[in-house]
Amino acid sequence: MANDLFKLRQYYHSILGQQKVFEGCPHSNIDQYPVTVLEKEIDNLLRDYPDIVPPFNSQEYFSHRYDSRKAYYNCSGIKSYLGSAIGRLSTIINELQAMPVTEERDFFFINHSGIRNIIARDYSELQRAFASKCWKSVIILSGGAIEAILTDLLVAKSDKAISSPAAPKQPDITKWTLSNLMDVSTDLKLISLGVEKLSHPIREYRNLVRPGLELREKLKFDAEEARIALEVLNLLYHDLST
Repeated sequence: MANDLFKLRQYYHSILGQQKVFEGCPHSNIDQYPVTVLEKEIDNLLRDYPDIVPPFNSQEYFSHRYDSRKAYYNCSGIKSYLGSAIGRLSTIINELQAMPVTEERDFFFINHSGIRNIIARDYSELQRAFASKCWKSVIILSGGAIEAILTDLLVAKSDKAISSPAAPKQPDITKWTLSNLMDVSTDLKLISLGVEKLSHPIREYRNLVRPGLELREKLKFDAEEARIALEVLNLLYHDLST
C-alpha cells in the first residue's frame, strides 16, 4: 500500500502541474504539445491503476487545425476533465493515507514456531490498534509479545536463567512474571539496558486484562504508555535480530 500511495502521489502532482499549464492558457484553445503530454500521463496512470480516473481521449477536445501539421484543442473542456481526474485522485490518496500502514516482521529468533506465528500476527494487529488509538490493546498485545519472546529466550538458556541472582524462587520459567523475565534477561545481558529502562510502564500489563484489577490498582494508560510499549517491543526485536 505504501508503494501505491507513493506512485499515486507522483501521478497526482504531475497532473496537477499540467493543470496549471491549461489554466494559464491565454486563449480558448491550446496547441497539441501539452495535450499529448497529458494524454500520455493519463495512459500511464490507467495502465498502472485501471479505471481510477476517466480515460482521456484528446480527439474529444479537438478544435481545429491551423495547417496540416498543427492541431488545437479546447482548453475549457480539458480543464473540466482535469478537475474531475484530480478530484478523484485526491479522494483516493486521502483514503489511503487514513489507512494504517503496518510493517510485517519475521520473528525468526523465536524457537517455538507456534509462538513465532502468533507474535507475527499480533505485531500487525497492534500496529493497527496504535493507528486507531486503542491504547489498552496496544499495551496488552505488546506486553504479551514481549513476555512470550523473553520466555522463549530464557527457556533456551534455562540453566543460566534459573541460576541468575535476579531469578525468582519459582524454577518454572514459563510461570515467571514479565518483571522476572526482564530482570533476568538484563542480568544475563541478553537485552539492552534501553529495553530494561523503558519497560517499567508495561511490567504490570496483565492487570489490564482484568477490569477488576485495573479498577483496584487505579491503572492509568494513554498514548504515551502505548508508544513506550511498542517501542520496547521494537527495541527487543532489534536486540535479538542483529
